[in-house]
Amino acid sequence: MPRVRLLGLLLLAAAGGLAWEGGPPAARAQGTRQVKVVLEFQQQAQGSRQGVQGQGNVIVEQRRSGDPRVRGRGGLAVEDTTTRITRSSGLFTVVLDGGAGSIMMADDVPTPQLAYYYDYATGKGYVAQGVAWQRVGTALAVRPVILPGNQIRVTLTPVISYFTPSGGGTIEVVEAATQLTVPNGGRIQFGGSTGSLHAVTRQVLGYRNEQSSQDTALSVSASIQ
Repeated sequence: MPRVRLLGLLLLAAAGGLAWEGGPPAARAQGTRQVKVVLEFQQQAQGSRQGVQGQGNVIVEQRRSGDPRVRGRGGLAVEDTTTRITRSSGLFTVVLDGGAGSIMMADDVPTPQLAYYYDYATGKGYVAQGVAWQRVGTALAVRPVILPGNQIRVTLTPVISYFTPSGGGTIEVVEAATQLTVPNGGRIQFGGSTGSLHAVTRQVLGYRNEQSSQDTALSVSASIQ
């Protein structure tokens, strides 16, 4: 084989290897894009103050020029007032397109919740019964995927970390995952109805079965960095 032809084939082979190593250039560019995912909690608490009403010993003194002092009875009344306070807080993570990140929710949950997670994990066969859990932490695994049309699919999966006298482990509760499609730079609310969320997800996010005067809304926003 002539030397020039052999050199040409080697150059073509090298060029082909460079072009496809790690995938085509467009695929490599997409794989390195990052997505910022923000989890925002908005809590509204309502408070009220009951009014005080009464008749009584309030003395009103009136004096006019040239008139004697006149005493009369007055009244005292305070109207009922209602106030609404809104508190917002947010957690975020930056994840590669198609990759996985994590948002820590609690590093040490209260004892009643610890029992809930233990019963759920043993009932589903994630861990064997009979091993005492000393401490439990919760998080959300975040997996964003950039879609055509400037959309981002975000999958949120509850994660339970448990600690025992001999070690511990981590459970990703895949059946409790929530999947959302968010416009790039947009926000979507999905925590308004607890019925749409898996029981484990509600616990991780801080929802409770009982309703109180505090109303919590949860929204997710995602943007390509």
